[in-house]
Amino acid sequence: MNKLARYGFVVLFITFGVAGIQSCYYDVEEELYPNVNTSCDTTGVTYTNSIVPVLSANCYSCHNQGSAQGGVILDDYLNVYAHATDGTLLGAIRWDAGYKPMPQGGAKLNDCTIKIFETWVNAGAPDN
Repeated sequence: MNKLARYGFVVLFITFGVAGIQSCYYDVEEELYPNVNTSCDTTGVTYTNSIVPVLSANCYSCHNQGSAQGGVILDDYLNVYAHATDGTLLGAIRWDAGYKPMPQGGAKLNDCTIKIFETWVNAGAPDN
């Protein structure tokens, strides 16, 4: 084997060695961003303080007494309660199969917000 062939072999070996080491690397979010609070506080979830602000920001423009798109009204407790207890509220905001994803034309609500809704619904959707 001539000197050029050996050099090519060594370069090839080093290249594949480095590529192999890099392919085993993975990031752990908690190690990369240790100070980021990724927890979701679902203690003290209430209709008035936790649910209404989200509905107001994301739902009232289309689902109110004056503009009940799809026949859905979400600007009063009794209507929200009905949709919470029949499963349509969570189905729509989680974008579950068989439900129309909401908010329509907007981004899906973040996981923490959905978890807050789930907590409220699982508690019986109280008017608090």
